[in-house]
Amino acid sequence: MNDSTNRLRWRLKHVGLSLAAINAAWPAWWSDAAEASASAQVELRFSLARKLGLDARSLLEDNEEPRFVWRDEARFKHLSGESTLELSAITSFGTALGRYLVAATAASTPGARWSSTSLRRAILRRQPYVRLVDLLAVSWSLGIPTIHLRIFPCERKRMAAMALRVGDRNAIMLGKDSVFPPHLAFYLAHELGHIGLGHLSLQPLVVDLEHPRLASPDDDPEEAAADRFALELLTGLPEPKVLPRSAYSAAELARVALDASKGLNIEPGTLALCFGYSTGHWATANAALRGIYSTRRSVWTVVNKIALSQLSFDLIPDDAKAYLRSVLGASGTP
Repeated sequence: MNDSTNRLRWRLKHVGLSLAAINAAWPAWWSDAAEASASAQVELRFSLARKLGLDARSLLEDNEEPRFVWRDEARFKHLSGESTLELSAITSFGTALGRYLVAATAASTPGARWSSTSLRRAILRRQPYVRLVDLLAVSWSLGIPTIHLRIFPCERKRMAAMALRVGDRNAIMLGKDSVFPPHLAFYLAHELGHIGLGHLSLQPLVVDLEHPRLASPDDDPEEAAADRFALELLTGLPEPKVLPRSAYSAAELARVALDASKGLNIEPGTLALCFGYSTGHWATANAALRGIYSTRRSVWTVVNKIALSQLSFDLIPDDAKAYLRSVLGASGTP
């Protein structure tokens, strides 16, 4: 790798981009022969700029700092000391990736505006309660590509989820890791809330950073409304208190949630999390999940397996295909 290419990688890291994001965006066609080609050096910079949301002109000169294209288009929820540069990296990375996702996803047929109750009713016609896989099916049927990020723009990975508008289309990216589905089900329902409630009408990107509590209407009315939307979609109720007692052992909570789930039309893991939200007894709620689910596996694999089956890779440029698959944690050819 020559000095110019080494410096390019250093410049990208210097503005806060993670090594994983840089490596994923680095084109597969790059080679020793390309190192010596002036035209290949230029195309390398344009390729990286397209994928990472950078101004290509800022990459062409070795003495310039890379500039993110999108900086002020996002609203961030639950900020905790993130720098302006870090927020710009997340905004531009998400916007550039969202454009590829929307381009690779068939648009849905326009229909009536949907609400939490209409989505819940549609799911309950076929299922006893609302599961993560049902929300994924709804999202894709609405023409909203939904993925789980396996590569993050910055080394710090506090992003739980984001919802993005591209023109009149939307995309959702999940970031929280879990081995139990209801954690991600809540975040997905929350992002569907941001979209369904029109929160992307003024700014096209909402980024939810990880936070352990539900939002207060006084602190953030949008977040509180999206929380309410998610709870109504998952449980039919706007408040998370659905079990009669405020104290259970983990084993008791698991048993009660499994017994009550079909009668309440609430997925048992969601019931356990509702107990955690309403009481603050998160250790008990999370321990109960181990008794509710007989097996554990990284839930992102479910999310991205569906995404890989739904995305049309032939609709995006060749140099974006490998990048998108890397972001999804996949390898090989689609």
